[in-house]
Amino acid sequence: MLPYSPEILFAIYAQFNQVVWPVQLGFTLLMLVLMLLVVKTPESATVARMINGSLALAWAWTGIGFHLVHFAPFNFAAPYYGALFLVQAALFAVAALKASPRYRVTRGLPEVVGVGVLGYGLFGYPLVDAALGQTWQSLRYFPMAPGATLLVTLGGLLLATGRVTYLLFIVPVLWALIAGVLAWWLGLAQDAVLPAAGLISLAVLAYRSRS
Repeated sequence: MLPYSPEILFAIYAQFNQVVWPVQLGFTLLMLVLMLLVVKTPESATVARMINGSLALAWAWTGIGFHLVHFAPFNFAAPYYGALFLVQAALFAVAALKASPRYRVTRGLPEVVGVGVLGYGLFGYPLVDAALGQTWQSLRYFPMAPGATLLVTLGGLLLATGRVTYLLFIVPVLWALIAGVLAWWLGLAQDAVLPAAGLISLAVLAYRSRS
């Protein structure tokens, strides 16, 4: 059994959202602008640095702000989760320095799936919570919530090119599986999308490798 309930979890999100508002709005607008830049200037080194740097900031924000500060008093495992998120933040920071991977949007299967997963992370994930009765304060926005951060990251990485892409998938896919177990324990059916996104991402990677 987990040491918290779904009610407590969403109360934590509500507290976090209220403390940092409107940071979540700024992150959402930033990702939309970056995706527009990817469309306008595919595989740009400058845009790659911006995206990788932004994802590094997002994983650090979730790891520190949510896991280490707001979640740790309720879950003994939160510091370990936070450390995992900081590892991913460091990997994206290195990727930003190298401007690799770079990003593009085409009509290929990986890119179509990537845009869908990213869009769901930004908008669908919190809207589903709203449809299930959560208030706007307790919605799980990017990058306030680990699940939203995961979805946006997986979606973004499916738009990426370069060898380092595969290294950057390790922690997100691992977190997708952990999140699936936590969702099952808590009875959060809507979070089945998290392990599904991880498995779909692996399948798309395999497809891209064969292609």
